[in-house]
Amino acid sequence: MGVNISSERRRTGYYGRRILFDDQEIDRIQVQHHFAREAWNGNFSSPIKDVLNAGGATVLDIGCGAGTFLCEMAADYPNARYVGVDKLQIFPNTLPKNVTFIQSDILRGLPFDNDSFDFIYIRFLVFDLADYEWRMVIDEMTRILKPNGYLEMMEPRIEMNNKGPITEKIVNAIQVRARSRHLNPYIVDKFNEFMHSTNKLKNIKYEVKRIPCGKWGDKQGELGAMYMYEIFKKHLHYVNNIQPNEHDNNLNNFLKEIEQFHTYFEFVRCFAQKIKKVDVD
Repeated sequence: MGVNISSERRRTGYYGRRILFDDQEIDRIQVQHHFAREAWNGNFSSPIKDVLNAGGATVLDIGCGAGTFLCEMAADYPNARYVGVDKLQIFPNTLPKNVTFIQSDILRGLPFDNDSFDFIYIRFLVFDLADYEWRMVIDEMTRILKPNGYLEMMEPRIEMNNKGPITEKIVNAIQVRARSRHLNPYIVDKFNEFMHSTNKLKNIKYEVKRIPCGKWGDKQGELGAMYMYEIFKKHLHYVNNIQPNEHDNNLNNFLKEIEQFHTYFEFVRCFAQKIKKVDVD
């Protein structure tokens, strides 16, 4: 079983002790899921379709939220079994028969034996895991991943390209808040290094999607704008250098600027396969 992997350092997180969770937050989670699926033309990049279709495969979603990813996967690949883990108990009441949810915090170690899962997925935790916690989390995921199984991570780089002055102001404020809480807005740039450092993963792939923001980028651009708008709307609640009465005006200007400057951001998926013992002998 897992151990407490954050015992020496106190976790802070972007939000501190304030966690806003309501119907709007559930809607935001749904937006980010559907955006990611459309942006990547699928729910995952790892080459595991044959394993999922064969029957008997086990899939773990870490930070599963309301479980949208797992419920979709359960419908698309009904021969596999799915487990969702989240620190908050926000799972749906009605579940597919092959989906289970567990309330657990990965930073305290996960309640699974070594070599338990064929596929492990983690995403949208850039504002939840401190820079120094990512490597430990990847080690824990690798521990419970079966040999030849796949581990996949997906996060945005918290930066905008071709940004206007108001967009730059918002992004800078969010980055300052993140770094003050020991979070790395560019953590995706370390994913390759983290996976290589385990010495237990092979076939490491690093994929980057350039996501347009705004109607100028057609359907994907509209989804990208909606995704970033929801991120900004949520995270502006926690910054100190932009007053609350400025939020709506800044967000409206953001929507104008992305059309004017053709703003875009980058989204990263990194996945790898666990080495069998004979591979390293």
